[in-house]
Amino acid sequence: MEGPMVGEIIHLNIDPSNRREQFRRTVIKGAKIVFNDRQSTLNCRVRDMTTDGARIDLLTQQLLPHEFELQLAGTPARRCGLRWARGTFVGVRFLPDAG
Repeated sequence: MEGPMVGEIIHLNIDPSNRREQFRRTVIKGAKIVFNDRQSTLNCRVRDMTTDGARIDLLTQQLLPHEFELQLAGTPARRCGLRWARGTFVGVRFLPDAG
């Protein structure tokens, strides 16, 4: 029986529709979208993320502001800009902290 070949190529299951230059880490974490001067919140799930953004699953289709905060349990809130929305999924990019 042959062992693994030196220099063997390992193929990752990468979705060809993923146009990101960065690796997208799959996570499923509960989170909250916070907006309206922190007066309004929506529960959501973060499905995957990179250092620059995330894909979020809302419980129902929602209209969102162009900018909001994303609060994952146990982490500081991150400012986000809405990039796209399809059904209950939205894509966001992380914005620099304001001042």
